[in-house]
Amino acid sequence: MPKALELRKVIKLLGKYGIVYVTGKGRHPKIFDPQTKRSYPVTAHGKKTMILSYALNDIIDKFDLPADIFDKE
Repeated sequence: MPKALELRKVIKLLGKYGIVYVTGKGRHPKIFDPQTKRSYPVTAHGKKTMILSYALNDIIDKFDLPADIFDKE
């Protein structure tokens, strides 16, 4: 299970896989994959917000990412 990371680090790691961080159009910002049209809402109050481990696991499952993507940071 990955440890909690700051949102800015998560955005940087996901950018390598073509997944972007989108704000606007709704209450919460989203992590969005333009190829598969999948999205995951993130409760964030700035780029230094900590994304908890359960949310990181959900992101890995939702976007079919390698299990160790967030362990590298």
